This record gives sequence, C-alpha cells and structure tokens, in this order.
Amino acid sequence: MGYGMDFSRRILMSRSAPNTPKARPEPLAAPHRFIRALLGLVCFVAGAAIMVIEISANRLLAPNFGNSLYTWTALIGVILIAFSVGGYLGGVLADKMKRMELLGWLLSGAAAFTMLIPFLNSMMADSLKDSGLISGPVVISLFLFALPGILLGAVSPASVRFYSLAGHDEHVGRAAGTISMLGSLGSFAGTFLSGFVLLSAFGVKTIFLGAGIVLLLLALLAFWLARKSLRSQMAPMLVGLLAAASALPAEVVMDKTVRFHSQSFYHQIEVLQCDTPAGWDRRLKLDSTLEGGMMENGDLVLDYQRFWQLARLNDGLKIQRALFIGAGAFGMPEQVARLGAGVNVDVVEIDPAVIEVGRKFFKLDEFQNIHAHADDARRFLQRGGEKYDLIFGDAYNGVRHIPAHLVTREFFTQVKSHLSADGVFLMNVISAVEGDRAALLGHILATLRQVFPNVEVFAENARHESQNVILLASLKSWKPWLEDRFYAPSSWQGRLTGARVSPAFLPAPREALTDDWNPIDAVIARQLGK
Repeated sequence: MGYGMDFSRRILMSRSAPNTPKARPEPLAAPHRFIRALLGLVCFVAGAAIMVIEISANRLLAPNFGNSLYTWTALIGVILIAFSVGGYLGGVLADKMKRMELLGWLLSGAAAFTMLIPFLNSMMADSLKDSGLISGPVVISLFLFALPGILLGAVSPASVRFYSLAGHDEHVGRAAGTISMLGSLGSFAGTFLSGFVLLSAFGVKTIFLGAGIVLLLLALLAFWLARKSLRSQMAPMLVGLLAAASALPAEVVMDKTVRFHSQSFYHQIEVLQCDTPAGWDRRLKLDSTLEGGMMENGDLVLDYQRFWQLARLNDGLKIQRALFIGAGAFGMPEQVARLGAGVNVDVVEIDPAVIEVGRKFFKLDEFQNIHAHADDARRFLQRGGEKYDLIFGDAYNGVRHIPAHLVTREFFTQVKSHLSADGVFLMNVISAVEGDRAALLGHILATLRQVFPNVEVFAENARHESQNVILLASLKSWKPWLEDRFYAPSSWQGRLTGARVSPAFLPAPREALTDDWNPIDAVIARQLGK
C-alpha cells in the first residue's frame, strides 16, 4: 500500500467486515514508519519555530516598547492564548479533514504570516508606541503573533490524528505522547537556538524570514505526502513567495546624520553624527533613547554626563580607580581617564556590540587605562575585590526600562563594599523629582538610604518634569562641599551645586526595593501613564 494514499481510505480498507472477527493489527510497514518520522519532524520544527518567533519578537518590539517585564508578559501571554486556540482548531479540522494536505495549509499560512511580521511591525509600531507600557505591547502582539501562533498551535493535534491514522488508529495515547514530546523538544531547541545563536549572528528581520522559509518547505513536504500535484501546490508556494518578497529587507536609506546602524542581541544601535565648525558631534542611540555622546575634541554633549564631576568637589578624594556601570558613548570614562597618570577606569557594559561601537566611533582604543568588560554589573562585582573611588551607575535603558536587579538594597550593598573610605557612588535615574511622576525616585531614594548614610539629589529642570536625576551616595557627608563653600555660578562647580535639590522638595519615602520585592516595572508603567 503506497504511503501517499489518503488516510481515510486506508482505514476503510484495513478494517474487517462487521460480521467477521476483528483482525489483529499488523506491524507497521516501512512507509508507515516513514510517515510517522516526517510527522515527528514537522512537529519538532513547528515547536522550534514558535519559540524562535517569541524570543526574536522581543528584540523587534524593544525599540518602541522597551525591553521590560511588560513586553515579555504581553508576548508570552498572547502566544500562549494563540497556541491554545490553535490546539482546539487543529483537533476540529483534523476530524473533518483527514488528509495530510491540512498540515500543508496550516504550515504555509504560518510561514506567510511569520515572514510578514517585520513588515507589519514597521507599519504599526509608530502609531502604538505611545499607547502605554502595557496596552501597547499587548495590542501589537495580538496583531503580529496571534495568527502564526494559532496556525502553529494547530499543527500538533492534527499531527496526532495523522500519526494515529498511520497505524490504523491503534495506540492513540502513544501517538499523542510522541507528538507532544517532539513538539516540546522542538521548543527547547528553538529557545536555545534563538538565544545562543540566531540573535547573535543574524538580524531580527532575517530570522523571521528564515523561519518562514523553513515552515514553507515543511508545508511543501506535507503536500507531497498527501500526493498533491505540483499544480495544486502553486497557491501556497505563491503566497509564501509574496510574503518573502515583502519581508526582504529594503535598501536602507540612511539619514545623513546616521553614521552607523546595527541590531545586537540587546539593542538596536545607532550612531548619530552632525558636523560643526569645531568638528563632529556624535551621539549613541540605543533603541529609542540617546544614551551619551561626545564632540571630536572629547567634550561631552549631554547635560547629565558632566555630573560625574561631583566626585571632584571633594578635594580630599583623589580618583585613582573608577567604575562605570553602563558604557553609554564612553564619554564620562574617557574624561576620568584624562585626570592623570595612574588613573584606571573599568567599564561594565552588558552588550559587547556597544563596546565595539565605542572602539570604532568614540575613541575607546585611544585610552589604554580604560578596561571595558562585557558583563553584567552584579556578576562583575561579585567576582572582583577592587575598591573604587568613584562608581557611576548608568545602566538604565531609557525611560521605559531599568534592570530590576540593579536598583535593589542588595545591589547597593554590593556597591558600598567596593567603595574606598572616601569614595562616592553616583547614579543616573530618569524620573521627576516631585509630583505624580516621582514614584520611581521615591523608591530608589528609600532603598539607597537603607545602605548609605548620606544621599544627595541633583536635577536641572522643573521638578515636575521627567528628566535625568543624579543621585550621590556616600559614607561621609558631602555638605562641606555643597553648603559650606562658595562657587562662582559660572564655574563648573557652581553649575553642579546649583542643581542640588533641597530635601524639602524630594518625594515622600516609599518602600525600599529588594531582590525579593521589586515592582519596578509597574512603577515605571504607572509613572509614564501619568
């Protein structure tokens, strides 16, 4: 019996007449094993594809919606719902349409929608990016990922049905278990493949295009198993080719200010440049936020960057070792490195691609006393025993996301253990100083004060505006250099101390953040909503 024969016909032929004793099932023939092997392959790859889509989707949405807990929650929730709907749909369709071509249509549809994801995102993301940290990711996830999730979710129950039919409906439980196992193994493989290989080696658009092509090839295999002619396969092939054509990256027309554009595992990276009579002005943009910049002569261009000099107010503190958590455009580390001979600066940046951009566009290679480490800040501090005179925390990705583990009492205690006796910890936070948008600052201040006896706040704009707020935390009081000395208002010291916020205007104390209790994403979402 040919392995391409319609399954329903095979069942009718294999059953005995009603009045005859039921024949003992015969062992599966080789073609039956071949069909089962291919069904297993289909389920394995479909399981891998859904995880490739889910993990890569976060990098697609991060530039507009942030790499936050809410973005991940929206993605996971929508795909789980879609997969559940697909599971029911696949079972219903498999009972009504007992032919292998059903898998072909499910896979070709999933392929087309997968390849269209980047195109649809480019059309919708700008209009939704201001809709909120919660509603924005949920709505766009529904539009982009629900349909491919439903179609891929339908593959598994349909495959169970066909796997069972290949053995004359014997051992249905074994069929369900085998298909479930292979789908889960595929999801495991897709997770590791995405996180450890694909996102480091390819662009996000290329990953979606590649996943769609693989699904389209599986669809053609399913049609071939159903003994469909080449002509009958033209429709799904045409749909897939049209989707692939629309998903192909168009020629990038760079704005004259965009010197560099790339996608890393963590960020969408851009280097913006404009030319001035004094030389170039370059700025680093990660996702949707400017993270730093410098002039060709080494001067800094963003106001908050100059606040590292607060450490210099203490003339008894000689900065010999400094640590910057978050590289930005390497402007602040390079200014510290220029303080004199014997000064050493460590920079901890989680994204290796940002370090490479620093070497290529922000003069990092000109400073032998700056040591850039591609690592997580807490891991770096846990492994090292160095003491620093200055630690500057700036590993916060724009206004939408703060790494939760870098604003807890445990982390600040770790920072304190790495400060010299006169050392100072400076930290950049984007928040208002008072009012409805100051909740984030209230939580971080309460947390810092549980670790450091002296905390000062600096902000230049109106206190109700969200802005770069600089926190200074130390073991010794800085009031002698903030209150007991006079600085000319036009001097750098006068400009810095003039930005000091009086304790009377600081937000009311809030709960301290810990590794166990840390609703930082909810705080930011509420703050942005206001």
